[in-house]
Amino acid sequence: MNHLPLNRLLRIGLLYLCVHSDAFAQGGFLGIGGSEQTPSLTLAPAKIAVDVPTPVQGNNLALLLAQAGSGNSLSALKEEAAQKFSAQLRRELHSALEKFFADEEVPLAQQGGQLLLHSAVDISISKQLRDLKNAEKYELERGTLELSGDFHYRLESAAGANLRERRIDIADLRVREKYQVKTPHGGGEAEDSTDQAIEAALVEMVRRLVDRIEDQLEAEQLRELAAL
Repeated sequence: MNHLPLNRLLRIGLLYLCVHSDAFAQGGFLGIGGSEQTPSLTLAPAKIAVDVPTPVQGNNLALLLAQAGSGNSLSALKEEAAQKFSAQLRRELHSALEKFFADEEVPLAQQGGQLLLHSAVDISISKQLRDLKNAEKYELERGTLELSGDFHYRLESAAGANLRERRIDIADLRVREKYQVKTPHGGGEAEDSTDQAIEAALVEMVRRLVDRIEDQLEAEQLRELAAL
């Protein structure tokens, strides 16, 4: 039996690899294990509704009533706060989703993506009073902020077909933040940490939401859904 010299076999092998390198890149060795293209994704603007608490205790309410008497109604003050926190939540959610898909190496498109992700958050922020102290010079209110409501996302194809959707009860996320309001007797500006507590609660809520849905929106999942 004739045997080819080793150096000739090596040259033949290298030539084969060069000729078929494009095939390897597209379909893997012998067509096995080839990479698939991850579909592009467009993030639709999130629909956000936030219901914020109105202070109902002691001097803090008196200060708000004084503001209302100067031309602002309590409902207008509450609506202004709701708009502020809705805008913050929309930014936080969009940023968190952008970061997640960047980590997954999913190409994002401003419009016209192969997939379209809709999201909506409707939440209510409530105060749970733990302690109300009426000292000589001030009143101190301490409590906990709790979040409840609903989160919903829907993943669509470019043609509008519903590929996947999910709803999450926000109360199940168990987001809690402490707050306190220290109001001096006889007027003066209150030291109120409620806004900072709400901001921190929204950041934490978004983090927990993304943790809940990330395994359904990984790049591999998107490739499978796009192929349906």
